[in-house]
Amino acid sequence: MNWILFVFVVLYVSVENARLTQGYHHNNEQDWDILIFTQQWPETVCKEWIHNKPSHSCVMPKQPDSWSIHGVWPTKFGTKGPGFCNRTWLFDPEQVKPIETQLLEKWTNIEGNTGEYSLWAHEWNKHGTCAAVLEPLNSELKYFSQGLSWGETYSMSTILANSGIVPDDEKLYTLTAIHNVLVVSLGVNPSIQCRHEDGKTYLVEIRVCFNKNLTLHDCDGIDRNIDVEGYGNIISNCNPAEGILYPHNKWPQKRIYVQLYKLVSWVQWLTL
Repeated sequence: MNWILFVFVVLYVSVENARLTQGYHHNNEQDWDILIFTQQWPETVCKEWIHNKPSHSCVMPKQPDSWSIHGVWPTKFGTKGPGFCNRTWLFDPEQVKPIETQLLEKWTNIEGNTGEYSLWAHEWNKHGTCAAVLEPLNSELKYFSQGLSWGETYSMSTILANSGIVPDDEKLYTLTAIHNVLVVSLGVNPSIQCRHEDGKTYLVEIRVCFNKNLTLHDCDGIDRNIDVEGYGNIISNCNPAEGILYPHNKWPQKRIYVQLYKLVSWVQWLTL
């Protein structure tokens, strides 16, 4: 009897190890419904980062007034996560070296003092290892390349600007105006996120959803829905009664450009 139990344990461990070496350890807790592709507005992220600690610095994208990718997040409807689906499959900077320049420019870690690779490591370790259940996303290179591709195809800078919504340090936009532009352009319902700083409301993130076939999908069920009379459901944490600021990216006194920061990041990563 003990021998049979021993054989069973050995077989079970072997199967589990095989799953881990394939890069994805699957169980019901790691199931998800939809992918949330999130772009963030660097000026608002920077403002919040420096508010938390004045000595913080910000790393701005090379292209002025451009959005930056935050992440690609597998998500269950009605909740957050899953996350960290394979804790043995840690981020390796060498795997994204072919697209490193694009990542530095388009998937910029706005929060200085943390190292550029810390954002990519977090996104892969928490979200990428869960997205890897899909063949088109089952490696670091594929995962980050897909994010870059979506960032190019669904550039929030372009989509908003084409309808007259452009960065302005004083002009206030309405939630409904931003929502309408996105719905008309995308054909699906996105999620619009705001932050409050110094008594003002700032645009911070726009989230676009994709199903497991990597095609656009409504984001209903991932965030709070606001029923706005005449507009239906808007997925947002913004107050529809408040004007929203969409300011220019600036902070020159705190800005570190990616060319210099690349070297600093490598040194930080290698000495962890």
